[in-house]
Amino acid sequence: MAVLSWGKPKVEVGLLGPADAAPTTWIVMPAIAQNTAKLNTEQGNKTEALEEGGGVIDSRTDKSKYTFELELFVKRGDTKPINDDDGIVSGNYAVRLTPEDKETNGFIFDKTNVSVMETWSSADGGRWKYTFAGLVPATGKILKPYKAP
Repeated sequence: MAVLSWGKPKVEVGLLGPADAAPTTWIVMPAIAQNTAKLNTEQGNKTEALEEGGGVIDSRTDKSKYTFELELFVKRGDTKPINDDDGIVSGNYAVRLTPEDKETNGFIFDKTNVSVMETWSSADGGRWKYTFAGLVPATGKILKPYKAP
């Protein structure tokens, strides 16, 4: 049993329904290239009220921004799990991650904007890099803890 939520994750994506309804079908992402599944957080902008001379009277920070990215190997006969038009994906998707040890917390984005880039190298062959940018959902936070049922 792990203490940390690391290791080989299970990543699932689902197209949102009308009015951003939760997905009814989840697609399991195929073989993820090692060390490419990453949650990135960008701290919100900080605004400060400064007095003459530079002292801080008050400050506030906007909400953080989140993206999740991963790269998939392109194997013979594979089709993209999420279709695109030159990198642009239509519709919004939910994405959830279950860590290798299901007793530890993963995370879920109820609503994301998705983009995809195709790459190739002689070391790895073809890859599809998916980026999920968190959007404000109908309720709750952008990034939420998730534990598989």
